[in-house]
Amino acid sequence: MNKRPPAKKPQAKIQTVKKQIPVKKIAPDRIEELVKKHLGNIGEAENAFKSASALLEKHKRKYPELEQYIEHVSPSDRSIQMLDDVKDPRRSHYIFKILLTGVEPAYQIAHPGEKDHTNVDRAAWISTFEEALAKMIVHIVLLRQAEQTSQAVGVGAPKE
Repeated sequence: MNKRPPAKKPQAKIQTVKKQIPVKKIAPDRIEELVKKHLGNIGEAENAFKSASALLEKHKRKYPELEQYIEHVSPSDRSIQMLDDVKDPRRSHYIFKILLTGVEPAYQIAHPGEKDHTNVDRAAWISTFEEALAKMIVHIVLLRQAEQTSQAVGVGAPKE
């Protein structure tokens, strides 16, 4: 009697799974990133004001009458105050200002007839400034044309 030993069940291979600890990538210093971001925002604000001032100066050379519309330009306050219409007896005006509150610039506009300012983004501040400046130049061009027309009419008129 030859008995065979009972067949052994194949044992499942037990694998030991090692838990892998994720290796953290060393991120750049978050503080340095924030510093660069804030300095960049401040630089953009300074450049926006300088660009607006330069645009004003450029057009004042071509349209000296523009000086009548400019009430106040303050680089230290980053503000420009311009009349909406020099003929307007109310003397309503635009105020374009960039405040640095802490490290965040606040682009502000007060429209003619408004006492309070509106906070806008940089692009809207620049766009509104350009629109106001263009409107003033249109007033000047129309005034020049009216003067030329009245002079032309005055030349041909008989003297009394």
